[in-house]
Amino acid sequence: MQTRFILVVSSLLLLPVAGAGIFAHLSVASQTHKSPYVNELSSPIRGLSTREVDDLLNGRGAGFARIAELNDYPGPRHVLDLKGQLNLSAKQTQQVQAAFEKMNVEAKRLGREIVDREQRLSIAFADKTIAPAKLQTQTEALAMLYGKLRQTHLQAHLEITPLLSPKQIATYNMLRGYTDGKTPIRHHGN
Repeated sequence: MQTRFILVVSSLLLLPVAGAGIFAHLSVASQTHKSPYVNELSSPIRGLSTREVDDLLNGRGAGFARIAELNDYPGPRHVLDLKGQLNLSAKQTQQVQAAFEKMNVEAKRLGREIVDREQRLSIAFADKTIAPAKLQTQTEALAMLYGKLRQTHLQAHLEITPLLSPKQIATYNMLRGYTDGKTPIRHHGN
């Protein structure tokens, strides 16, 4: 009887420790299942982060031209930011600026249209009015716009690259951290 009493008391004393372990486990489990999208609940458009909306409305590349950037096709905004270190001539600066402005105007126009369409899609989901046909139409239209936006950014990289010398491109790649200045960018298959 006394042994059973000791076991019961010991179990009761260990209960808070075991309970803490269970609660700690539940806390960790809830953290591992927490959505990475939780912070987007306050975004002006559910489905896009505040940063994505801002990038779209302000014509920023947001990674759309990464394929060009990583394959020796410098970006106009970054070239202009680095014009002193790249020793751009006045003519080069003027040409890169013109390409940037052309790209920026079109990127902002497309960005506004994308944000508008994303907003409509978000509202359709929020209002529970989305239907398969409407979903298909809206997502296909968005895909076309995102494709045009990416093309706009890539086209600007393509336009300005011939304006730069191989040395300027190598310096650009070094300043952007893609190379150490001695080793060229390694290309796939080379």
